Amino acid sequence: MSWTEGPVSVLYISMTIMATIYSGIHLKLKSTKTPWEDKLKLARFAWISHQCFLPNKEQILMDWVCRALSGYYSKKPQFGDDILEGLWTYLDDILHSKKLQKLIEKGKIITLHATIAQIINDRIREHCSNMPSNATLSNLMTVLNCCHGILTSPAFAIIYSSKWELLVDLLCMLSLLLCCRLKSTEALRCKQLFEVLLLAFDLYLVAQRQQRSRGRVFLQICSHLLQPFLLLRHLLSSRCWTSEDDVAVRQHLSKEVAHKIQAALQGGLFHADHLNFYREELLQDNGSQEKKVNLPKDLVAPIETMLSKLTNAGLFSPDLHSAVVAGSVPLLYRLSLESYCREGNHLLGFHIFARFFDTLGFPEPTGVRSGQEPADWNPGLIALDQLLSLTLGSNIYNVAVDKIRCGGLQFTLYSRVAETLLSYPRQEIPAWFRCLRTLILLNHLIVEPNLDDLVSLAWLDADVSDPRVGRAQESLLCTLLETYTKLRQLPRLFQEVLAIIARPAADELRRPVLSAGLTEKLHACLLELPAGQALDIWDLMLKSLEVLIPDLSGDSDLALKALAVSTLLNAVLLNMKSLDDKTPVPVLKRAQLLMDKMTRAVVTPLLRTVSEPSGKDRSPWALRAESSGLLLHSTWVQLDHMLKLNCSKYVSPGGAEAGEQGLHCGLPLEWRGVPGQSSALSCHFLQLLAIQGMKSVMMQPGSRTEAEEASLRSAAARVVRLGEDAVKNASAWAWDGELGTINDETYAVAHWHLLMSNLALLLPHLPEPEVSHLADVVTANLLLPEPDRGSEDCLSIPAMCRSLLRSSLLPEMQPLHHGVLLHLMEEVSSLLPGTRFNLPACLLKQPGDGGDTSQEAGSQQSSALDSLGSHPSPTPGSSLLKETPNHTLSEHQLDHLLQLLDLLGALRLDSLSGADHFHCFVLLVSLVMTLKPKLEKANATKCLQALSRTYVLLTVLQTGTSRNVVFKRAHSGDILEKVMSPLFAASSQLASCAECPVWPEFLDAVQRFLTVSAQAVIERKQSMCLNLEQFVAFLSSTWLSSAKNKWRLVTEQLLITALSALSRVIVKVPLQPDKTRHTGNTLHSLLIQLVGLLVEVLQSHSDRDGRLEQNLTVLGVTALLETELCLREVEEEEEDVVHKEAGVIHERGNQDTQSLKHADLYQRTCLQVLHRLPSSPDDPESVQTQLEFLRIYGSTSGLCSDCDNETGIPSVLSAVKALLTAPQVTQQFIQSLEAQLVELLHCVAERCTEQQFYLIVKSIAQGLEVNNLWNGQHQEVVSSLNLTTLFLKCPLSGDVEKTLWFIVPQIIMALMVLCKEAALDQPWGFKVTVLSLETLAVLVRQGEGILSNPHHVAVAFDVLLCVPLDHLRLDEYGSIFRAIQEVLFAILQSQPKILFNAAPTFFQCFNRLVLSVMHKGRQKCVGDKGVTEVSEVVLECAYLVERMCTQIASKEEKFAMFSSFAVAEYVTELQKVTLDPDVKRHLTLGMYHLLDLVTESDLRFLSASLQPGMREVFKELYNGYTHYHKSKKQGEEKYTA
Repeated sequence: MSWTEGPVSVLYISMTIMATIYSGIHLKLKSTKTPWEDKLKLARFAWISHQCFLPNKEQILMDWVCRALSGYYSKKPQFGDDILEGLWTYLDDILHSKKLQKLIEKGKIITLHATIAQIINDRIREHCSNMPSNATLSNLMTVLNCCHGILTSPAFAIIYSSKWELLVDLLCMLSLLLCCRLKSTEALRCKQLFEVLLLAFDLYLVAQRQQRSRGRVFLQICSHLLQPFLLLRHLLSSRCWTSEDDVAVRQHLSKEVAHKIQAALQGGLFHADHLNFYREELLQDNGSQEKKVNLPKDLVAPIETMLSKLTNAGLFSPDLHSAVVAGSVPLLYRLSLESYCREGNHLLGFHIFARFFDTLGFPEPTGVRSGQEPADWNPGLIALDQLLSLTLGSNIYNVAVDKIRCGGLQFTLYSRVAETLLSYPRQEIPAWFRCLRTLILLNHLIVEPNLDDLVSLAWLDADVSDPRVGRAQESLLCTLLETYTKLRQLPRLFQEVLAIIARPAADELRRPVLSAGLTEKLHACLLELPAGQALDIWDLMLKSLEVLIPDLSGDSDLALKALAVSTLLNAVLLNMKSLDDKTPVPVLKRAQLLMDKMTRAVVTPLLRTVSEPSGKDRSPWALRAESSGLLLHSTWVQLDHMLKLNCSKYVSPGGAEAGEQGLHCGLPLEWRGVPGQSSALSCHFLQLLAIQGMKSVMMQPGSRTEAEEASLRSAAARVVRLGEDAVKNASAWAWDGELGTINDETYAVAHWHLLMSNLALLLPHLPEPEVSHLADVVTANLLLPEPDRGSEDCLSIPAMCRSLLRSSLLPEMQPLHHGVLLHLMEEVSSLLPGTRFNLPACLLKQPGDGGDTSQEAGSQQSSALDSLGSHPSPTPGSSLLKETPNHTLSEHQLDHLLQLLDLLGALRLDSLSGADHFHCFVLLVSLVMTLKPKLEKANATKCLQALSRTYVLLTVLQTGTSRNVVFKRAHSGDILEKVMSPLFAASSQLASCAECPVWPEFLDAVQRFLTVSAQAVIERKQSMCLNLEQFVAFLSSTWLSSAKNKWRLVTEQLLITALSALSRVIVKVPLQPDKTRHTGNTLHSLLIQLVGLLVEVLQSHSDRDGRLEQNLTVLGVTALLETELCLREVEEEEEDVVHKEAGVIHERGNQDTQSLKHADLYQRTCLQVLHRLPSSPDDPESVQTQLEFLRIYGSTSGLCSDCDNETGIPSVLSAVKALLTAPQVTQQFIQSLEAQLVELLHCVAERCTEQQFYLIVKSIAQGLEVNNLWNGQHQEVVSSLNLTTLFLKCPLSGDVEKTLWFIVPQIIMALMVLCKEAALDQPWGFKVTVLSLETLAVLVRQGEGILSNPHHVAVAFDVLLCVPLDHLRLDEYGSIFRAIQEVLFAILQSQPKILFNAAPTFFQCFNRLVLSVMHKGRQKCVGDKGVTEVSEVVLECAYLVERMCTQIASKEEKFAMFSSFAVAEYVTELQKVTLDPDVKRHLTLGMYHLLDLVTESDLRFLSASLQPGMREVFKELYNGYTHYHKSKKQGEEKYTA
């Protein structure tokens, strides 16, 4: 057979045909005759076909598509847009195909034509000129996809990285394209462009680092990339992002692009190799250069090249140019400082600052302001603020170096900047104030020549209303005061201030000189100032006033100036350091002379001027002069009193007459009344003077005369009456607390603030009408809505009234407390018209002790008692409940009633006097009797809330100190019946509320009231049995009478509540059988009645719905079980007594189940509780009730077996574990139930066998294994941690305790592994870590005397060291810090024997805490742009460090040799950071305690081993320790036995 025959020939023929076909595809792709549509189809078929065996097929197809695209754009082949888009799509599919990626990974070499990179760049450039239309947008997306595919593949990205110019061009075009998108108002929903740009940035940064010619990189950036980069950064930072923008773009990609821009600019413009070029350009005229270096010619003037490109409009539109330049200059300056600002290059940094400052285009400072001002000052000032802040933060300016070596070069420029700012003031821009503040921080001499302009423009004449600007201004002025205080030149500053005030100006527009923040800073500065300089400031102000007073009459302008100086003098005198017995005699004499001068040359002439006929017309000048005089007189009196108290050597200038001035405080006769038509400010100072007069009278030794008492009452009433009319309608006004802002609008708030501040002084002397007025104002403002949160910094009358209500002092002020209570009760009573209850007015006049002082009072109380009523025990079927009057309220009235009840609750009703207690109790009982809900659900819900709060208030009253007042006037049985009968009578109305969410809350309030009332009845021991029998009989009759009631469900729930509360109280009554046999028998019969009645009600309730699922029913069954157990115990004790008397030995058998009559009910309830418990973690009260039932049920042998799988101990434990494993369970929920859980688990542990408990603990330990985290069973780990903690807190003993501690070492190892693994687990890591640490702390604390192996404590330290403290949110940091500190504290307290050998590790853990607090507590910039205060979390952590140091210091014998190392760690870190003052105070106090343990040799070692800078820090710390702490400690030891 020939080779042309058979199977071989067939195979050969088919292969020949296939090769012909595929080779034909290749030829057709090259042929010009094949239509382009067919070429695309053939190319797609060839790419996806697995039978195409063309040699190097992928490279052939890649070359074909690249040549096709290159040919199209070189105008050779002609085809339509559809073919062009198809070619781009085909290229995109190839570049992103998994087939190509796998081939490249296997090592196959496939190249891409370099022309395709230029084509992509050109296509992007086409779309940069204008926004693409919808037709071309898809084509652009395809081109970007192709670019994405090239840049993500290193094999293809080489076409860009090998050609630097193409990569630079691509980056430029992509940046410009993104700028076009950002300029439009359309939302950025596509993140493709950002991703491609980031890929291009990554490739460029790699190529930039690999470039050998750094000059080439610099020139490429300046010529091609600088403007696009800066424009893009500006548009990204200034864009107003909306929710329509893509989330990834808004939150991540935009910030990543800005970060890449900074990296590219820093690496290209400010590379380390460029340093000499910058030095050559900027320092060529200075002698600081040691020797000129031969530099290449390609980078002659880098800063000039950069700034010329920056200032050239180029790509920037006119409206964007100045903003882009202003936003870019600080960035470039910061990058230059980061690269070049090292030791020795500070002068270079200054020259760069100078060039950048010139770029901002500020006009030259001129006297006539002829320079051309920028159109918008805001961007330039913000940029200048950032430049100056960078200069300050980098320590560019050294005053001595600049003056000695550079001839004041830097000082000259900064002075020019200051002159520019003051020549062109812009008080509406916060950055203007911040720039001046930074200049002062650089050197106060910069602004010293223009100090008067600074004080005028930035302080006294600045019209600031914007809060942001106000904060910046206050920061500047605080810095000004602080600087001049440190320089001891504060009198010089105040001299300028007084000179500005004295200038002719538009004084009517001037704002108050001092704000609240500025007054606080002035107080701090004056305390640091020497006494002599404070007196200098005082003298300057008196001289200024002496100049103004002679010409004051008739001149409103001078009167306003005098008032401004007076206000400033008041602030200075009341905030400066007081003189004392240690004050030098010359200073004291000078102070006395100034006091005399003040009253003789200033105060008296001022008041005399106003008293003249020309001043009685009450013109503006007279009112201002009057206010000035009264202000200075009030200040003088306060200062005189203060000096008398603090300095025994001080002699008042008034001599003996000063002590006899009394209430008039030395005022002239014509001022001792209330001047007519006085200004608000004058009235305020008259009140101040009256209060100071009262203080002077009360400070006099000896008993006061009747005339003095009368004058005190008169003065107190006068103070209140002066603002009585003003405060009535002033609830909307606010006051900042400064005297300078008191006017007709704020006067009422200032008056009320004065009253509240001196309430304890005024109240004992106020007549009844004034007290009633105060109570009326307080009540009216308490009923107003909550104030706006925006005005929290200001004082308002409603806010002060709420603060008074929350104050613990209000109950101590009996007259005012009584008055507010009276007004609130009258408001409540006004909502209940037509009832038979009337307020006994006689009882309201004075709070008493409950006794009757007159016949009228007795009759009034009797009428009030009639409202309670004293009825005999009702018989079954009685119609007593129908006698209660009904009254319904509207929803608005109910809202008002709820508000009134809340306010009554805030008045602390448990401390009322007898009469007030009785009256309030009668009012609340009347409210319960008359208030009935409507059928509407909304009204019924609010009515139920009102009833709940009423019962809560009644409960508070029943626990009060005066509760016996009610029981003296009415039988407790009658009271309980009267309070409960309206509820049963209103069962039809309450039925609509039974499904409301507030219904359980209402039943809980009723139960608490009945519990407290029953306890009170039992504690009084007066007719206890009769009253309880009466109430039980009433409940029994109510149950019988409700048999035919269709609203029986509500009656059942109320009866279960009442019977449960009553039985649980009676069960706990301690009885002594020998002495109270009759009482015991009575209570025993009562319990039997309660059991029978409770069983009937529970059975009826169960039959109604066939289940026992309600929380209320569980409560009833729990009470029933507890009562039955009590009865069984009493019966057994009686049997024991009988057998003992008969001489028969009686042994109790295990008849628990047989002796409990309702065992099936308990077991049925237990089954339902066990079923419901894991699914009810959203209701803490329900869970608490169920846990209480399980505890009692589990402790009853026979009911709960240790081997029953349905209702036994294993089932109880399984239910508890299921509850703790529920995903919605929180740690706060578990902590709220900790007591109940511990009791239940203790019961479980005691009822288990040793083998069962071992299996329980073993399963808990298995739940702590780390593979649970790996398998995603995080909740299992959390529940096991909680169970471990709870079992450790149980008071176990015997074999059970040994079993638990036998497995503790395994638990400790598991906790260490969990903490290490949780650090890598983001969703659950924090919770698992905190719980592990809390469990470890409990384990160490409970293991005192048990954990004797040092290895266990060493493992605990390993756990602490593996927990991260960095990169945590503040709340997470605080929780973990507290947990670690608790573990260390537990080791310190509970493991003293092991601790000595583990002291190095202990201090290693402790130092981690200290260093983390120092890192978190760094001082931040206070001002307009950032955080103003350190977090409370960090302050708490710093306090915990101080507390730990105190405990360490108490273990002196163990830690003496290690404390010096802890101090050295602290000092080393302190040199690196600037701590917040509050944080530093806590840490410093802690270090003082550690220094107590440091010996002299250790001190010498520390001083020798620390670096010079650290040595200074340590020296400062040790000096403070010696001055403040050591002397105090030695003084205490002197008197210690």
